[in-house]
Amino acid sequence: MIISVHAMLLVLAQEGYHFLEYDFREANLYLDGMANTNGGPLHLTNDTKASTGHAMLKTPMNFTASSPSSFSFSTQFVFVIFPLAKPPAYGQGMAFVVAPKIDLMANLMLGISANGTATSGLGLFNSANNNKTETRILAIELDTNESSEPLDQSDNHVGIDVNSIFSVQYANASYFDATEGKNKTLLLASEKPILIWIDYDGTEKLLNVTLAPVPTPKPVSPLLSSSIKPSVPLLSRPINLSEIFNETMFVGFSGSTGTVKSDQYILAWSFKKGGKSENIDLSKVMDPPTRPPPPSAPPPPSPPESEFKGSKTLILVATIPSIAILLMLGGILYLYQRRKYAEVLEQWEQEYIPQRYSFKNLYKATKGFKESQLIGAEGFGKVYKGELLSGTQIAVKRVSHDAKQGMQQYVAEIASMGRLRHKNLVQLLGYCRP
Repeated sequence: MIISVHAMLLVLAQEGYHFLEYDFREANLYLDGMANTNGGPLHLTNDTKASTGHAMLKTPMNFTASSPSSFSFSTQFVFVIFPLAKPPAYGQGMAFVVAPKIDLMANLMLGISANGTATSGLGLFNSANNNKTETRILAIELDTNESSEPLDQSDNHVGIDVNSIFSVQYANASYFDATEGKNKTLLLASEKPILIWIDYDGTEKLLNVTLAPVPTPKPVSPLLSSSIKPSVPLLSRPINLSEIFNETMFVGFSGSTGTVKSDQYILAWSFKKGGKSENIDLSKVMDPPTRPPPPSAPPPPSPPESEFKGSKTLILVATIPSIAILLMLGGILYLYQRRKYAEVLEQWEQEYIPQRYSFKNLYKATKGFKESQLIGAEGFGKVYKGELLSGTQIAVKRVSHDAKQGMQQYVAEIASMGRLRHKNLVQLLGYCRP
């Protein structure tokens, strides 16, 4: 009887477990990889390529099948991501995780092939555990990298992952603005704090994910997270976690950088098992660490003042006419090229079926209608040999302006020849009207 009562008290304690932290230096966390709490915020990854960081609560969560509500949990946290590449690239991203083991790094290293890395799949999944039922991982990913995978649609999305890096549901990062009545885009790696709520109702078997930007500048007086939570979640997914979770699970965060570096921070975190998480007081949230601007190239040395004064007028006088002449020459060359290759489509041409070739292509095929390409002449004009870009050998009859026969007669001949098909006749491929 004493043992039974003790076990019941333990379950009830876990059922109502809650966690709220603004300074992670003394938090009850298991850290591995690049994760650290120096300075107060939880720092998952830094300026190291191909790195992974994990931070998990040391307290295990009990998910038993005693009642559907026992699977309910609620969490909210403030995060910020700094891209460390120019032009901006954001690393792989980070995720809130519910996993069967606290040591995610050891689990991730199992089964890594010679070509694999421990940073694959947000620091959670690799070829050994991806898409396996026994993996038993739920992750809400904040993905900042568009990979080559067909299901990875953007470098700025939120997804629900079940035992796999391939999300069962995802959406581009945004939040619902009640004033405007529509979703507004959020950049996950914006260097600005973002608040996220993750709520699972075990009775309804419904998982909701909601995002919102943290007000800037940070409020100086108490401002609860509930006051800015949008009324419409970004993701809402029916899911039965009793089919996924073990009786004992651990909660926390995972992040990875891959080939592109990024700084990923958690600035505040609230979690509750079996109820609604305590609202975060945004006035207590630490400011994100400031990053120095990237070094800029030194300016070129200035010429001596006397030399500069003496040459200023000469430079201006010489430069302006030069620019004008270059612009004029460029315009003349452009007009010449347009007239050289221009093609005019007349009304009567639309009656005829054969393919029309561009004068530019035929000009190149016959090497500019050189005399060396000439193979004959007749009433309408001269005939040249040529070769198209495809390698097809062709003969091009070029009508002379002083031809004895009319242009319309010539086009009629083209149309009739285009309809002829015989093994002893050379096929007419088309015509050109420059």
